[in-house]
Amino acid sequence: LDSEILTMVKDMAPQLVKDMGSKAVFATQGMSGVQETFADNGGDGSQVKNLMPFGQSSGFGKGEDINAGGDDEERDEIFGSVGDVYVTVGGDGEVSQIAKAAEARGAKVVPLMRTGGASDGEHGFPKAALSKPSYATDDLWSRLASKDAPVEDSAKAAVDVVLGASDETPAEASQRLRSAWGSDTTVVCIVGEPVTRRRLGGRRLDSEMLTLVKDMARQLEKDMGSRAVFVTQGMSGVQETFADNCGDGSHVKNLMPFGQSSGLGKGDDINVGRDTKERDEVFDLVGDFYATVGGDGVVVEASSPEESLPWWFLVLLAILILILCLFCLKLMFPTPPPAPVPPAPVLVPAPKHRRVKGPVQPKVGSSSPPADAGCRDPHLTVSFQDAESNRF
Repeated sequence: LDSEILTMVKDMAPQLVKDMGSKAVFATQGMSGVQETFADNGGDGSQVKNLMPFGQSSGFGKGEDINAGGDDEERDEIFGSVGDVYVTVGGDGEVSQIAKAAEARGAKVVPLMRTGGASDGEHGFPKAALSKPSYATDDLWSRLASKDAPVEDSAKAAVDVVLGASDETPAEASQRLRSAWGSDTTVVCIVGEPVTRRRLGGRRLDSEMLTLVKDMARQLEKDMGSRAVFVTQGMSGVQETFADNCGDGSHVKNLMPFGQSSGLGKGDDINVGRDTKERDEVFDLVGDFYATVGGDGVVVEASSPEESLPWWFLVLLAILILILCLFCLKLMFPTPPPAPVPPAPVLVPAPKHRRVKGPVQPKVGSSSPPADAGCRDPHLTVSFQDAESNRF
């Protein structure tokens, strides 16, 4: 390796470690040259992981050795499937093979083209990886290729492109995937509800629905073949059934957020988005056709340890919580006792009027009744009858 390449790697390593911080790890194959130079200059080496076959060690002064694969070939296969972004420096046919595998599964490849070799398009390096991606500007991409630019400028450009690749938007991720799969490839997205295992009261997918998905997967794989890719969100149920029955799974792509895997038996996992929301946005943008099977408005992750509860259980729980709240309010604010009611007054009926029968004889010499007539009893009414007119 010439001094210019090593100088670029030395400049690039500390900047990447500093700018990406703890959100990134940097993997090598434990090889001398470019990878050892990067490990020696990548900070304290705590974020550097050297993949080595079982029973072997890298001998690097920095970084942690991780055993993966029984030999170099298996280790290289793992190395080509574990990364989100691949930075290539020079290289030969082995570098081209890793870049092809990474690009085919939707990973991002950042070639330092000015370093020549595979990174400049030799040894069967994928042509799509040499085209400027959406997350890089024309100026940055040209500095990766120009041998006339200062070495430190090319190193800084490589850092900025990697940072852009790690922060791409859903639209940029969708564009990158479409470019990797080819403009002539038809993208069919499979949309369906997951299996409701361990879901209290949830319904399982009926056999008729799963039979339909199995038949559809076999027929689509047979009729469309290599002209199409079939995209899932890595969920159990409809999507897992489709992947299991879609040939050997080589045309199935499972979109998963960074750091997650689908666990499906077939298909390539492709990491897009920082979380499920961004992954779903990419899924919504990347397809030409969307085949929907059952489902509802709620998306449940296949890899999630907890699954949503049925609606009737949530309603019942809400009612119980409301009753409990009302009971607590009653204890906190008890109802005051009712005010005493005064006794009702006792009504004594007035005595009935009594009529005095017969004429009342006035005193001699007086035409009026006696002065004390009708006054002895306040409730007594005395009627006087005029004998001559027979009036009262």
